[in-house]
Amino acid sequence: MPRLILLRHATADRAGPGQADHDRALTKGGRKEASEAGRVLRERGEAIDLVLSSDSRRTRQTWERVAAEVDAKPEVRFMRSLFEAPDYLPILKNEGRKAHTLLLVGHNPAMHGTAIEVASSLAGRDGSKLRGGFQKGTLAIFDFDGEWKALRPGQMRLVAYIDPEDE
Repeated sequence: MPRLILLRHATADRAGPGQADHDRALTKGGRKEASEAGRVLRERGEAIDLVLSSDSRRTRQTWERVAAEVDAKPEVRFMRSLFEAPDYLPILKNEGRKAHTLLLVGHNPAMHGTAIEVASSLAGRDGSKLRGGFQKGTLAIFDFDGEWKALRPGQMRLVAYIDPEDE
C-alpha cells in the first residue's frame, strides 16, 4: 500500500532587497520546525524511499534537517517544477513510480490544494484540521491502494495531520 507524506517547508525569512523568493532561507525557528518534522517521522517509523522536493533554498534546507533526523537514505530529487506547480497531483503520478513511501516537500497553495484534492474524506479531527489550512512545517500522511500513475482525486485515506505547533 503506497504512502504519501506531504511536508510544507518550514518557516523562512522574508526576501531581502533584490533577493529572489526562490533563494529565501529557513529562520532559526524554521530549522527547529524541520528537525521536529524529521523527529516525528522517525518516531512514527516512516520508511521513506523517495523524496521529491522543490529546488528552492527553504525546501532543500527543510529536507536537510528532516534527513538528519530520519533513519532512511532515500532517493532524493530536487525539482523546479515543484516550486512552480499549482497542483502536485500530476507530478506525483509521473514521478512516484514504484515508491512505497514518498515524501513531497513543497509550498502552499499547491501543498494544501493537493492534500484536499487527494483526500477521500476530511472527517474527524485530522480532517477538520487539514481543511483549515496547511501551516509551515506541517505533515499530512496518506495511504492508498493502487499505483502512483493511476492516482485519482479523492483516492487517499488521511492517516495523520501533524502541525508543528501541536507537538
